[in-house]
Amino acid sequence: MACKRSLFSAAVFVGLMLAAAPPARSVGNDGATAQGVFARAESLYRQLSTVDPSCTDPAAWETLALAFGEVPRRFPTSPLAGDALWRIGDIHSRQLAAGLETAEPHARDAYQTLITRYPTSPFAPSSYLKLAELADRDAASSYYYQLLQRYPRTDEAGEARRRLANPAAVIAATTGTAAVAAPSAPRSGSTNKPLDEVSEAAPTPTSGTPSGLLTPGGGLSAPAEDLVIGRVTGVRHYSDGMHTRVVFDLDRPIQHRIGEAKSPPRLYVDLIGAELPDSLARSIEVDGSGVRRVRLAVNRPGVVRVVLDLRSAAAYEFFTLADPPRLVIDVPSPEMSERLAHARRPPAPEGGSEARQLNLGVRRIVIDPGHGGSSPGAIGRSGVIEKDLVLDISRRLAANLRKSDYEVILTRDADTSLDLESRPVMATEAHADLFLSIHINSANSSKLSGFETYYLDLATDPTAAETAARENAQATGGVGNLDEVLKEIVKNANKRESRDLAHSIQDSLVLQTNKRYKDVRDLGVKHAPFVVLVGANMPAVLVELSFVSNPTEEDRLRDPDYRQQLADAIHIGVENYVAKRRMLSSTH
Repeated sequence: MACKRSLFSAAVFVGLMLAAAPPARSVGNDGATAQGVFARAESLYRQLSTVDPSCTDPAAWETLALAFGEVPRRFPTSPLAGDALWRIGDIHSRQLAAGLETAEPHARDAYQTLITRYPTSPFAPSSYLKLAELADRDAASSYYYQLLQRYPRTDEAGEARRRLANPAAVIAATTGTAAVAAPSAPRSGSTNKPLDEVSEAAPTPTSGTPSGLLTPGGGLSAPAEDLVIGRVTGVRHYSDGMHTRVVFDLDRPIQHRIGEAKSPPRLYVDLIGAELPDSLARSIEVDGSGVRRVRLAVNRPGVVRVVLDLRSAAAYEFFTLADPPRLVIDVPSPEMSERLAHARRPPAPEGGSEARQLNLGVRRIVIDPGHGGSSPGAIGRSGVIEKDLVLDISRRLAANLRKSDYEVILTRDADTSLDLESRPVMATEAHADLFLSIHINSANSSKLSGFETYYLDLATDPTAAETAARENAQATGGVGNLDEVLKEIVKNANKRESRDLAHSIQDSLVLQTNKRYKDVRDLGVKHAPFVVLVGANMPAVLVELSFVSNPTEEDRLRDPDYRQQLADAIHIGVENYVAKRRMLSSTH
């Protein structure tokens, strides 16, 4: 079913939120987890932030706040409960900044509950600042002093000292009835923050008074010490002349925040809800091309801080792996960092694709059904073939987009062979505004499932590199050596736009299919050197729609209704992306 070419209405978003929010039952009755409930609400937050950044639809934002409220209500001992309260405070602060004065007490309640019930939350210090901004001058000073007493070595404490030393700063930060919108919590579970010497030097103490946790009835339950937390089981590292990789082995998935400092250069990672075994070394000499040393310490109860001392300021990459859980940091050597830093600052092209996006909008879209002819792509156990599936989905998507008044071109509309290099050239020669390459995933393990969306860049995630290598096997010339790949990536002036488009499509795929299938896995937005994206001079993405190697998803892919649902979801993702571009254009 084709959607109208407009922003989602409030009714649609409310419906999505109600469908995504699990019923209010006891833990375990419906198999829900804190991570799952939070992830659904977070995905909805990202969508709503895109289509209604000014909070013009209070009902939709209120429903979203209720969705986040399910986490502390149903899973009061989860570390994510504090994160959810931070999000609730953020939502009401946004509403308050938009002029809805009735949102103020709700924002204050969320921040107050967070600091009272979850003092070890990484968002607790920031909540004191938010409470101060919502208070009058005298009450604000009280919050600053409490922050200094409980978290004296945090960046937030430094801000409190600055404001207390300058009464005008306290007045400027305090509005009484109008709050500054809270900063967004991270999309993927991580928050980038600057690191200073003080905050790195020593653990951050918590309040000396044991704090209970929020129960469904609003009372206190188990103390914070009873939380089930993960453990860092090992640290491994590998170096060659180009980069250093550091791997942290975990006994369960753990949330994280990552940040950096420049003098001397170093990275830090806060592992939230984690502990260090006594047997693990606190300082590990790496002597690698990118990293000199790794240091570990307990920053405060339940938070492990890892610091990587670097050879130079670096364009590091950070990603997670599962089965078993691992956190991986790749740091390029100083020489490679210099090449990347120089390569990734091309001059903005005049009249390029971004100019078309902001001024003329998206009018022409090229859809690329992967493989075809002598290249069948992935083949399922039942004999279903990727080239046939993606052609059907692409035709359905083209029909949707044409009903929304887009001009659509298919790189192939039959079972014909087409080399990878010619596909982006076709889009460029057609003066396309968007390029969508449609594929079906496959893996050695039949357990892997879900969606992932790619844009063009170097691959640091090994799974992304493997996917790119499989898809690039059809290329006649290959991806060449590293220098050639870098040159092609440098020519890509649409990386930011491609990343935004990838996120919009990925979010929509997960949201739409989750309404019918509750086991949908969000594998996220990734980047890799796909030949089919090289040379496209417009925002370009490659979408991997389910795994034909997974028996459940193979059965779904054989169902025309499921293929239509995938086409509808991509269509909605494109519409959301275009709507966001229009909103940006209207502010210029």
